[in-house]
Amino acid sequence: MSLPTLPNRLVMDPASTQGMAELTRKDPKAAMRAVAGQFEGLLLSQLMSAMRENSLGGDEDSGEMDTFRGMYDQQLVQGMIQSGGMGLADVLTQQLMRAANLADTQQELPPLAGSLPPAVSPAQLRQAYGGSVDPLASAGPAASSEPLPGDKDGFVAAMLPHARRAAERLGVAPELLVAHAALESGWGRRMLRQADGQNSFNLFGIKATGNWQGGSVAALTTEYESGKAKKQVESFRAYQSYAQSFDDYAQLIESSPRYRQALNQGNDFGAYAQALQRGGYATDPAYAAKLQAVAKSVVAL
Repeated sequence: MSLPTLPNRLVMDPASTQGMAELTRKDPKAAMRAVAGQFEGLLLSQLMSAMRENSLGGDEDSGEMDTFRGMYDQQLVQGMIQSGGMGLADVLTQQLMRAANLADTQQELPPLAGSLPPAVSPAQLRQAYGGSVDPLASAGPAASSEPLPGDKDGFVAAMLPHARRAAERLGVAPELLVAHAALESGWGRRMLRQADGQNSFNLFGIKATGNWQGGSVAALTTEYESGKAKKQVESFRAYQSYAQSFDDYAQLIESSPRYRQALNQGNDFGAYAQALQRGGYATDPAYAAKLQAVAKSVVAL
């Protein structure tokens, strides 16, 4: 991940800071990278300052010399940043994008270390994001600490008990619902998260539209219009557990007239997948084929 090239100016330029809100509206990812780059620059400046304070200065040092050294240190920091810095900005950018759910769902980022403190405060994140979307929407009461499975086998084993209850309501094989959850969540590895890293437990990518009264979380998603993919920010439902996610999914499928043909399909994965696509569950023209392929892999495990 490469950071934008900084111009030959101060590491933390007030003029560029004032334009951050405008940048977030045009390109939120670029804004996150810019914030991370400025943070790394400030940290390097503080390190240089601490080194100067701990050095042994001579009696001939003067205010003019201190000013000169400060300008020289700024140039050193600027050169380090333009050369790639210490790599802190890349890591911080990943943390910010994950916190704001701006990471591409097709790109898997390294898991966040649970022992690390939040990179920025909620107020700072809202300011960096420009207020156009609130990535800090609460999911209500404290979410369950139910851990994410680490592999496909573990994901299937963890999801099957919830899937069986939902599948009985819908009249389909539970493996098919596990496959749908795997497709939408990347086998649990691309779960939507709150800004503080808490799991939203949204296994099926259900959006917070209509009369939804629960918690929500904003995320960058891919939608298709006239067969062309485009990125846009959408609001998704947030739950307290995987069980609640399956229950809400079953309620959506069994109560919506759009998905009536998906009910009572048993082990017919193709019929279920096609019914979901015809009902408008996703805009991806290949969605039904993808769901069938994942369902076959679940059965094979």
